[in-house]
Amino acid sequence: MGRGKGLCSKVGGHENPAVAAWAISACLLAVISTTCFLLAETMQLKKVLVPGSSLNEFGDVMFVSYASFNGLGAMHAVLCILSVIVVVLGYFFLPQFLCAACPLLLINKLACLITCCFGGYMLNAAYKHKQLQLDFVRYGGVMPTADFSTSFVMSCCPLILLLSVAALACLICLSRAATIDEDGTMVDVMLHLPVIAGCVTMAGIMILPTRIPFCVVMGSLWLVAAVIAAALIGFQKWGGLTSKFFTLALAVFYLILVVMSAICVIAQGVLFVRGRQQVINYRRTENAHRKTFFKDLSDQDFNYYKYFMLHHEGEICLAGIVISALLFVYSVMGFGFCIRAFLGGSNAITRGNSNTSSGKE
Repeated sequence: MGRGKGLCSKVGGHENPAVAAWAISACLLAVISTTCFLLAETMQLKKVLVPGSSLNEFGDVMFVSYASFNGLGAMHAVLCILSVIVVVLGYFFLPQFLCAACPLLLINKLACLITCCFGGYMLNAAYKHKQLQLDFVRYGGVMPTADFSTSFVMSCCPLILLLSVAALACLICLSRAATIDEDGTMVDVMLHLPVIAGCVTMAGIMILPTRIPFCVVMGSLWLVAAVIAAALIGFQKWGGLTSKFFTLALAVFYLILVVMSAICVIAQGVLFVRGRQQVINYRRTENAHRKTFFKDLSDQDFNYYKYFMLHHEGEICLAGIVISALLFVYSVMGFGFCIRAFLGGSNAITRGNSNTSSGKE
């Protein structure tokens, strides 16, 4: 659990970088918990729509109920509080408390995995219904109907996506909290960790809400990037010439991430602007001509409109642009750090040597 010498070894201390990884994990657990409570309080779940039905009764989309979201929120709230207590007591006061970090870590990971699957299932249901609606306005046919659960997941897509990607990012932070030892530096948790978590977050944003080929491909690339980043960061710690080689490889990898981030920002920006333009054109169309508006659109323009609507009228697209921009900045910083470490700086990779390089005794 970030102690480096066994599950219950006495390597605590407030300077251990694992503290920061645990802190980020606890924040993400709090985000998940708060989001679940907010979802449970929506009128669609609190109001009994059919006489004689229960607040906990499921609709077409399973687990969409007042009790489900409250239970999930309460579980993550308890895990967040326990994580804070164990970390504060174990790292700041009594190292023996760190023995509880191992089972707590496993429970946290399992809870986050369940939450991600929970949200992914609902987002998939929303995507399928939106796809049917878009096919209807384009080609006609039978208008798809939605019960309260389908309407709920469609209207609350951004919040459901938030708890899903927060769970994914929390899994990464918990994994790093378990592997960072006392010789690590804050670069591990303040630079490398956000990049890995950001890659996984981008994968979730691209893949979970839709099945558009561009999104699936880019999301898969971000997921592969997260795996490669974690591997290179681990190999970088081996020491000697191996450390130099993997530090240079990590610098090249960060440069690739810079390019990927820029591509995502530009591509999603273009798709957002052009999709929004189609929505504006539709709203400016006279009522008498609205029925034929979508049938008269070219395939390309309709695809722009479709992308925009499947991303909850561009809101999810904007989230992807923001995360991509953040990854761009972090990747530039990571590239600079790795170049510095390669040229003179393997002393920046471990804490003991970094103190020497900065003039600290």
